[in-house]
Formats: sequence, structure tokens, C-alpha cells
Amino acid sequence: MPILPENWRQDRNYETLRKSWLRQFIQGAVLFIAGGVFALASLFNTDVHILYAIGFSLLPLGGLMLLFLGIQECIAAWLAKTLHEFYQNLQVGLLDTVVGLLIILNLSQEPQRLGLMIASFLIVRGAVRVILVNTLNLPQRTVTSITGTVSLALGLMILFGWFSDHPLFLSFCINLEIAFRGWAMMMFAWWLKARPAGA
Repeated sequence: MPILPENWRQDRNYETLRKSWLRQFIQGAVLFIAGGVFALASLFNTDVHILYAIGFSLLPLGGLMLLFLGIQECIAAWLAKTLHEFYQNLQVGLLDTVVGLLIILNLSQEPQRLGLMIASFLIVRGAVRVILVNTLNLPQRTVTSITGTVSLALGLMILFGWFSDHPLFLSFCINLEIAFRGWAMMMFAWWLKARPAGA
């Protein structure tokens, strides 16, 4: 069993996060813009070749972004000062890292083989987002619930075979999920900014 630092606490303290709201807002904006641009480009530029992958649309870029986000979350978990932050960052980081790696490592296979994994990823991310935000009464519940529901619906569409034969739709779904995550980060950062100090 790992030895945890003595300064870890069980409580949720937003004060540290509130001080870095601008950094979180900028990071969310970058994810929102990049994910949105890649999602739209997936629909209109279907013959692009990335990482020597043919017929995957912009799915490799989505995999690289997920991998980068996962590694970043794992580092954030390692540097976390509370047990709550550690577990939250670690679970998100591991899921993103594994899915990003699997997308990148399977670029030599048929694009359709990634459908079930991407559907599972979207369903898990969407369902967890909706359940947690409403159960824990987190800020920006409406926006987060909508984005989680859309991710869940896209995952179910892939799972049940609607558009699942089209790699451009898989690419669109992954990049849209990244854009949604960026939007949620922006809204959370804006909420943190509006919180009075010491609240």
C-alpha cells in the first residue's frame, strides 16, 4: 500500500483551484477549439492521411490528444495535494491514456475495429459525467449534463451500428468529446473565478 504524504486531506477545497482559474480556462479553451475544429474537419476532410493511417479521417489526432490529456491527468494525480484530487485525476488519466494508446496502436488495422472501444469510452465518459455532476451537486450541472448526454448518445449510436462503418464518424465523436471536455473546463474555471475568496 502506497504511503501518502501527510498533507493530504479528505476534504474538497476549491481555494487552490480558484487561484489558477485563468490557466484552467485557457486550457479548456484550447481543448474546446481544437476538438471542435478536428470534429468539423472529420466530417469535411475525410481523405486526410495522418501517421501513415489511411481511411481514419482525423481519428489519429483524437488519439494523440487523448493520450496527451491522459498523461497530463496522471501527472496531476501524482502532484495532487488531496486524496480526492489524486483519485479523480488518476481514474480520468488512466482511461484517457489507455484509450489514446489503443487508438494509436491500432492504426494499422481496419478503422471499424475501433468502434466498440470508442463506443465504450463515450458511454462511460458520458454516463459518469452525468451521474457525478448531478449526484454531487457540482457547478454548471446543466451544461455538463447536456455534454455528458450527447457523449452517451453518440456512444450508443456507435454501439448499435448507426454510422459505425464510417471512420469519419468515429473521429467526429472522439474529437467532439474532447471539445465537450474543454467546454466543461471553461465553465468550471468561470465558476471558480466568480467564487469569493475563502468561500
